[in-house]
Amino acid sequence: MSTNGVQYPVEFFTISHFAFIAVLWPAAIILAIHLSKKYGFSHKVVWVCMILALISEIEKIFFFMQDTGNGFRLPAEYLPFNLCSLQIFFISALALSHNPRKLTVIISFMYPALIGGVIMGSMVPSFVFDFHGLEHFATYRFFIYHAMLIFLGLYLYFSRAIEFTIKSFGYAFLIIVMIFIFAIWINGFFGWNDETNFCYFVRPPAEGLPLINMDRGWPTYVFTFAIICFVIFAFCYLKVFIRDIPVLLKSIREKLRKK
Repeated sequence: MSTNGVQYPVEFFTISHFAFIAVLWPAAIILAIHLSKKYGFSHKVVWVCMILALISEIEKIFFFMQDTGNGFRLPAEYLPFNLCSLQIFFISALALSHNPRKLTVIISFMYPALIGGVIMGSMVPSFVFDFHGLEHFATYRFFIYHAMLIFLGLYLYFSRAIEFTIKSFGYAFLIIVMIFIFAIWINGFFGWNDETNFCYFVRPPAEGLPLINMDRGWPTYVFTFAIICFVIFAFCYLKVFIRDIPVLLKSIREKLRKK
């Protein structure tokens, strides 16, 4: 596949692919720990992330814009409707809001979505790589953007931007369910075709994957995919469950005794 006369071969799980991850992910982790210790939770850090996200999206728009002969258009598959690209809206809301309740709801979702979603998005091949090659900035933009998302997810956690509780997990779960419903609607709007495949609801991100495949039909695939997402979110909240569930059970038992 090519754009602007330049070839961008599709190559996954290569040395260069893992080299990006080996360099950028540790850098994101170290930076998140350092800034969280130095500044705590700061809107200035979130603003920097928002600016980087906007620059990334603008670059993507100009890179994938196509001349149809009757004007320029952006192919539907490059609209920001995947879990990672949707974060540009959540980051903007986080940067612009100072309402404690809104921040709690947004951060409760963003923390697991940024870490879990980005790791899956960076590791599993998808159509987003079709135009990417080491000779073009689009490749670097993709990996830098995802590393920034990992940084932000860890920064929100390490900086203790909110007090993560079981209720926080409830907020996160509710939002991801709403996004799943939205993904079905938006894929249906664009004809339920392989190119859009927002949030991988039309088909798996790659062929031959264990568990998340179409071997047993679409309903089983989507249910399995949803369970995997739930497990990832739950893992991010594992420390909260270990801390809070015994307290919650004790409180329930005490209320039952009083009755």
